Amino acid sequence: MLRPPVLGRSLRRSSGFSILVKQMWGALRSRPQRLERWCSQGPCAQRNRNDALHPLCKGPVSAPGGTRQSPINIRWRDSVYDPQLKPLRVSYAAASCLHVWNTGYFFQVEFDDSAEGSGISGGPLENHYRLKQCHFHWGAANERGSEHTVDDRVYPAEAPGAFYGDPKILTTEIVFLKRRDICIIPEWESVEKSGRTNVRSWFCSYAGALHLVHWNSVKYRSYKEALTGENGVAVIGVFLKLGAHHEALHKLVEVLPEIKHKGARAVMGPFQPARLLPACRDYWTYAGSLTTPPLSESVTWVIQKQPIEVARSQLAAFRSLLFSALGEEERSMVDNYRPLQPLMNRKVRSSFRAVEEGI
Repeated sequence: MLRPPVLGRSLRRSSGFSILVKQMWGALRSRPQRLERWCSQGPCAQRNRNDALHPLCKGPVSAPGGTRQSPINIRWRDSVYDPQLKPLRVSYAAASCLHVWNTGYFFQVEFDDSAEGSGISGGPLENHYRLKQCHFHWGAANERGSEHTVDDRVYPAEAPGAFYGDPKILTTEIVFLKRRDICIIPEWESVEKSGRTNVRSWFCSYAGALHLVHWNSVKYRSYKEALTGENGVAVIGVFLKLGAHHEALHKLVEVLPEIKHKGARAVMGPFQPARLLPACRDYWTYAGSLTTPPLSESVTWVIQKQPIEVARSQLAAFRSLLFSALGEEERSMVDNYRPLQPLMNRKVRSSFRAVEEGI
């Protein structure tokens, strides 16, 4: 077992925090993994989303008889490295951007898909797929918002409420217990001033997700036909993580006030969606479905391993939109993501090797 480096003084002499952390970690490991969302306000409807309908669903959450529904929880260690997976080739034409509009569920950027010039190929795909649209999902709070999750990323409800003392010592020890699931708090100054740290805020979560939707233009004649066809759609999923201001996203955020209500649209000039992709192009891939009706099981998902950072103000702009049309009772556009679905017998492949970290 590797031991973490000592920062300043021995962790073993940190006023009993080692014992507390081990107790906390033991409790986490002894509980069964649960595919459920967590609400920062405690017990609420969010904990029962697996039994709920999202705003666009008029029928059951899962497609009747569906065996490959999305989204899913991706387990890092259970994903299978596939050396045959090549890099995904992305080539988007900024001039193909048409407009952005409020669908009543999220805001969506539409692209001209009448020619082959803008799309993706390679990776897990056998054909060229044309870019049709991109859209976002987000939550009412920064602790949730993505549709897919990685290693049950949003899981702080299982942790004890709060600890007191030196946050740097406690966090260092926790991080070496399970580095991928727990974050170091970036704002040390604010934490130290308060003298109190809450373990809930240390657990990683994704504040939202970007989906870039493409259709198989070799096998099908139109996007509509591809939606329900075998290998008809390919979606790139990118996690959104709270952090620095995202410059490329700013152009979209600027027009959101013009599409506040359902059905509203605004013309866009040239926009390059490739600038919304992370620098690292490692990915997971699996066979799944659309996450909005008709929930067709026609999608090859390509989930980027690395998230992109977005600012609090940019997420706040997302939440300023409304589910409702002009003249209707206003309903804030938040929590517009689908509940997690069972993996069943599917295999999740990765283009990269999962590195085991010693603890």
